[in-house]
Amino acid sequence: MDTAQFITGLEELADLSHRAKLSHFGVPNANALGVKMPLIRDFCKPFRGDKDLALSLFQSNIHEAKMSAAFIYPARNLDEETADLFMQGLYSWDLVDQFCGSLFQKASFAEQLPWLWTPLPGEFQRRSGLVMILSMAIHHKKVPDLKFLDYLPLVEDCIYDDRNFVKKANSWVLRTLGKRSSFLNAEVLQWIEGLSNSKYESNWALRDAWKELSDPKFQARILEREKRKASK
Repeated sequence: MDTAQFITGLEELADLSHRAKLSHFGVPNANALGVKMPLIRDFCKPFRGDKDLALSLFQSNIHEAKMSAAFIYPARNLDEETADLFMQGLYSWDLVDQFCGSLFQKASFAEQLPWLWTPLPGEFQRRSGLVMILSMAIHHKKVPDLKFLDYLPLVEDCIYDDRNFVKKANSWVLRTLGKRSSFLNAEVLQWIEGLSNSKYESNWALRDAWKELSDPKFQARILEREKRKASK
């Protein structure tokens, strides 16, 4: 299937009411068709691994076509240059989150990407670096918890960035790390507390993460999950 045929297939799945909702959720919809995410994923399944199709789709100006590249491009063939090309072309939070969670975190060099991307000035490029941290925390089960603490200085460097999709990513990273284990929960809370006693005390992302991670019921669920895992 060529790019034009693929986009025609996406058009047949379009829902104009969903397209109208995209802007409400902060996704530019001028070049969107209005295809819901589960439908995009299902439509892409037969084409997974088609590197050329993925690259061609990403060059399209259709939002869902660009998104499809994240599900189709073969992670085993992804190199740093191509990952950077994709990342530089991301212009919305949903593209960032899907590329990080579905493609970038599978790359052999995934652990390097937060260090390369978080310092970048662009809102969605910086978000890419942050979302990479939490994507690995979710998917890289065998990586020691201690390893993720290395990324906290990157979060601290971005903590004063009040742009909406960076600010929300800061909170999301901290909450995801704090959900991974009781060890990380305690470490992240201690880290937040250290910053909150200084110039960061009014920071929204820190307050938002603290509220969830410090909840006794939430902490009890983490401990219960770890007990069940240990008993297996």
